[in-house]
Amino acid sequence: MRARSGINWLGIFSAVCLLAAIGLTLVEVFFYSRLFPTLPPGLSLGEVPVGGLTEAAARSQLETAYTAPVELQYLNHVILLDPAAVGFELNTDSMMPEATQYRASENFWAGFWDYLWLRPRQFNDVPLRADFSEEKLRAYLEDLAARYDRPGQPPKADIGTLGFVPGEPGHTLDTQAAFPLIETALMASDPLTRVVTLPVIEQTTTRPTLATLGELIRQDVAQFQFTGLFSLYLYDLQTGQELDIHLLNGEDVNGPVAFSAMSTIKIPIMVAFFAQKDGPLTPDEELILGRSIDESANTATDQLMTMLGRGDGLVGDAQDGLEGSRKIVADLQRLGLANTYISGLLDVAGAVLAPLATPANTRTDLNTFPDPFNQTTAEDMGALLVMIQQCAQGGGTLMVAFPGQLTPDECRTMIDLLTNNAVGPIFIAGGSLPNGVVAHKHGWDRLPLTNVADAALVYTPGGNYAMTIYINNPDSMGYEDADRLIISVATAVYGYFNP
Repeated sequence: MRARSGINWLGIFSAVCLLAAIGLTLVEVFFYSRLFPTLPPGLSLGEVPVGGLTEAAARSQLETAYTAPVELQYLNHVILLDPAAVGFELNTDSMMPEATQYRASENFWAGFWDYLWLRPRQFNDVPLRADFSEEKLRAYLEDLAARYDRPGQPPKADIGTLGFVPGEPGHTLDTQAAFPLIETALMASDPLTRVVTLPVIEQTTTRPTLATLGELIRQDVAQFQFTGLFSLYLYDLQTGQELDIHLLNGEDVNGPVAFSAMSTIKIPIMVAFFAQKDGPLTPDEELILGRSIDESANTATDQLMTMLGRGDGLVGDAQDGLEGSRKIVADLQRLGLANTYISGLLDVAGAVLAPLATPANTRTDLNTFPDPFNQTTAEDMGALLVMIQQCAQGGGTLMVAFPGQLTPDECRTMIDLLTNNAVGPIFIAGGSLPNGVVAHKHGWDRLPLTNVADAALVYTPGGNYAMTIYINNPDSMGYEDADRLIISVATAVYGYFNP
């Protein structure tokens, strides 16, 4: 029997498979060889993917991402910022050599093996190298603010109503805060990150400021055609803000200005008495204090000074009164009130000490010819009232200057005494109606009037404040004219705190 001859199909199939594998491998090698000269997969420039791209294509991709406009949103406005407008420049030439190093360091066959098996490649990023002009960006922001800002309009003084014309809200660009936000967007490749909501300051507060109140007061004094010297000190007890105004013939002058203290000197005398007093008031002391403050009796005030001079709570003689005045001056200097003093008794002829030189009464540019034995300034008396108020609340300069000698209860008693000085709707009280409570001491000199003053703590629903007003006219002034002027100014201040 003859052996059968045939084709070895298994061998042929194996050969075909081998040839096909070799062919496919050669095809893949061909395709990979075309990719190998390009930038490695997984590579990015400044976080812009450039793997598989040629250097030219990578440059183009990078420039497309970073030269795209940055979107700026200013409230409901959209502004497109061309990076070139702020001097933005890509330093691609310094980035590309680092990118090509990744390609040069790769082994062809190792990379081909990973390519065949679709192995993920290591991601590498060449940091962005770019710059822009800070000066140009700041100039751009300033121009942007000039075009889109709508600053609010503050209230204005309205002498017709003795109040204020309401202001208008507005908004302004916060250029300082916007700068780093735009800088970050310029250096970002993600389109979403290249959108900036600009920080805008909303100006919604339209209350007048103390400066606006000052303008209203100046206009008010001018309206009265007051040709003398006008001094006002105002202290906001909520915020600690101060307002100083000194007008001579309606024109601003620098303070402080020395005035005759008149009966307002009874406030520091009262403070000195309580600083020396130990324990509760006796009925006699209550009576003398009441007559000094409520009735403004000079005899009662002299009695307080003699009690201070004796130091034992008993009324003494004139020499004790002079010693008392020395103690009062020492207390005032301890408090830093260098322009206020009393050099003698008020109701005893000849019972005086030498006048004192102060910063206010030694200036040579203006002179109110104040009482040489009894002087103050609007600032000093206002500051003392603020100290009394702070002491009543348990703190402040008085309690520091007189540790263990003054208590909040004693300071509240002083305020009560000043509040009981209810002499009708005149001066500051007359301008603090209907709801103001006024603790004050007023004063004027002998007829014809040349000096008038009022020093007050004013408590109102809209805020509390200390206010002192001193006016001087060497040619004399009518009492009613002075009263109307002070009432009008006090009304303006009350309206500021109670719009």
